[in-house]
Amino acid sequence: MPCTIKNPANLDLSNLEPHVQGMYDYFDQKIGFNKPPTMIFDSDPGNQSNVLGKTAYYDPSTLEIHVYSDGRHPKDMLRSIAHELIHHRQNLEGRLDVGGYHGEGYYLENEELKKLEHEAMLEGNAFMREYEDTLKRKENKEMSLNEWKNNELNKLLMKKFGILNENKEITHMCALKVTHKKTGQKGHPIKHTLNESGQISHYTVEFKNVIVENIAVENLDIVVQEMHTHKRDDEKEHDKDKKIVKEEELEESEKPDFPDVDGDGDKSEPISKAQKEKKSDDDDGEKDMSKVPPQLRNHIKSKKNESKVNIKEVVRRVLENNKKIMEKLKDK
Repeated sequence: MPCTIKNPANLDLSNLEPHVQGMYDYFDQKIGFNKPPTMIFDSDPGNQSNVLGKTAYYDPSTLEIHVYSDGRHPKDMLRSIAHELIHHRQNLEGRLDVGGYHGEGYYLENEELKKLEHEAMLEGNAFMREYEDTLKRKENKEMSLNEWKNNELNKLLMKKFGILNENKEITHMCALKVTHKKTGQKGHPIKHTLNESGQISHYTVEFKNVIVENIAVENLDIVVQEMHTHKRDDEKEHDKDKKIVKEEELEESEKPDFPDVDGDGDKSEPISKAQKEKKSDDDDGEKDMSKVPPQLRNHIKSKKNESKVNIKEVVRRVLENNKKIMEKLKDK
């Protein structure tokens, strides 16, 4: 239920009234008033001239919020209304009917009324800030959506009338060779992104082992560039089998393979780790020999050596035999 607004001060409320009703509705959702108050905008030039004059007050007997409006900023009046709306809730809950002193300076004399004032100051300001931020967020979302719709509509109209042609050839300065500033890796751009002003903002670059998409221009040193003409979305020739990675993965992907020290086929394994594993394997071999009686160790070692020689001899004989077979086939 909307609240009633009276304007004996004859203010122009065209901008303020929607916020008075909107803020009241927000407070009503948060608090749940069973009766709406009446908002009255008063004029009192004498009060206006008093630096410590009144800004607003709540009348619990009539459920009226009186706002002194002379020379005040609209937001300041909303702040006064927010404060008095909390007093309106306190009144509907029967909490304003407290005993004690109610005259001038009651804030210093009546602890119960002081607590009620604290509540109104705290919650009134807090709820008003929530209302304000909620409204601004909604307006920003609507604005962003409207801007997107307008941009899309403008693009469609420009395409329709031939002002914008995404397949149209463009002529501009474009990089041919670049160096990635952070890693020092060199590559050549295969594609770029243009901003609305027609300037290049990002490059997709083919490096030695990988392709990195959308690298910001400021992250690259341009080594070679030239003026050339091409269609807006053209791509230069490149190795399409190369892995596409993020920019932060570039340094890791460009690392060379390590020597296979321990012979396990893993070239990405650091040398230090491979050496430890090789030493461990050697140690294990020595430990196994330590269990063999001394008089048999030389015999076992000679057998191992013979085994290695025998394998080499077998391979040699197979190769020679294959060679003889190939020669016979040629003669035929």
